[in-house]
Amino acid sequence: MTRFAVVCAVAVFAANAQTSYLLLDATLKTVIAIDWRAPDVPVPVGSLVKPFTAITYGQRHRMRFPVYECTGENCWLKTGHGRIGLAAAIAHSCNSYFRQLAADVSPADVWAVVDRFGLRGPSADCDRDTLFGMGSAWRLSPLEVARAYAELASRRAEPGVAEVIEGMRLSASVGTAAALRSALPGPALAKTGTAPCSHSPRAAGDGYAVVVYPGDSPRYVLLVQVHGVVGRQAAETAARLLPVLVGAR
Repeated sequence: MTRFAVVCAVAVFAANAQTSYLLLDATLKTVIAIDWRAPDVPVPVGSLVKPFTAITYGQRHRMRFPVYECTGENCWLKTGHGRIGLAAAIAHSCNSYFRQLAADVSPADVWAVVDRFGLRGPSADCDRDTLFGMGSAWRLSPLEVARAYAELASRRAEPGVAEVIEGMRLSASVGTAAALRSALPGPALAKTGTAPCSHSPRAAGDGYAVVVYPGDSPRYVLLVQVHGVVGRQAAETAARLLPVLVGAR
């Protein structure tokens, strides 16, 4: 397939799926490919903030992360995730785990950490749920989110970050982004999220997926938003889109 044909195929695919995407060079953090109407405009990104709240918690607790019980209360999985640690909580985007984790993190704590990743923090008076991506109070632009994940990948050996990266590896293999496992020839890192819809007319929500690829030696960061779906479905879209975009390089 020629590059022109690939570009046309991606454009048709994105239009049909109501998909926005941007692809970064993971090292330079420069945009390689983009189809996003307003990539500089902050929007709610749901659970994509969870890794940064986790790192904040780790900084406050000598990089020791707890194990919690998820019964399904206050979680998207109503049957619960059971006893769950950080890596699995990231892989399965467990809201119950992060609600408990966020109880011991302040907005000021989060600001101090996310600034290093190029992100703006939440408001000083936000509630606990905001710290793990619930609601629409904490808004980030797609470009800063993608670049923050590129920075996260570059720090993947650091204490705290390494545990988050393990969760993203699990997400891409057995978690909410498991669609990537059969779509790519090598391992990937991923995080999914579902956020209040930022479109007009409104849908129930927007699904997000961020993919760092290859997982063991990152070259690309893909951020995808799909209108009217949940994060797991956005990951399915990313799994179809990334091979086409990377194949065009």
